[in-house]
Amino acid sequence: MVLINHRPDLPAVPPNPLADPQQPSNLLLYRLAKLTASAGRLVTRLCERHYGITRREWGVLMWLARQPGLQPSQLADLLELDRARISRAIASMQAKGLLHKSTESSNRRRAALQLSPAGQRLHDALLPQVRRINTDLVAALDADALENLDQSLHSLQQQANLAAQEDDSDAAFPPRQSGHRQNHLG
Repeated sequence: MVLINHRPDLPAVPPNPLADPQQPSNLLLYRLAKLTASAGRLVTRLCERHYGITRREWGVLMWLARQPGLQPSQLADLLELDRARISRAIASMQAKGLLHKSTESSNRRRAALQLSPAGQRLHDALLPQVRRINTDLVAALDADALENLDQSLHSLQQQANLAAQEDDSDAAFPPRQSGHRQNHLG
């Protein structure tokens, strides 16, 4: 372990374990995955037990309520899902009467998705509960810590986007749309 000591009159301070991870529990992506899994279970249980939908279907409801008329490929991008998974979610939601799929007469392969009235009601009932899970989670932070977290998440997302752009040219890792799911925690 490297100790940081800029002033010899003060005791050396170890670096933050996120900056120099020495064990799995110090890896940023591992910690984020653990947080997502823990908090995500709350949303999953709410969706599945009380409303009969999957968390993936909840994601579709959220985006279509906000942006009606999205195409399946746009939803796949927004939800970070491959096209097969988004197609299954759409088919399931159509069977449940939660959304409608319309195609353009000039291009039958181009579809626009809309929530049905039942889908909109479900979204409106579920959204306040999911928002509550999120607000309960961030209640552990004071206003300054929350602002720092928001800025940090923005910076991390930008950094990840840059790294992903550089990595896109690597043929060893096919894009998610080709049907291969990538799940890396490190």
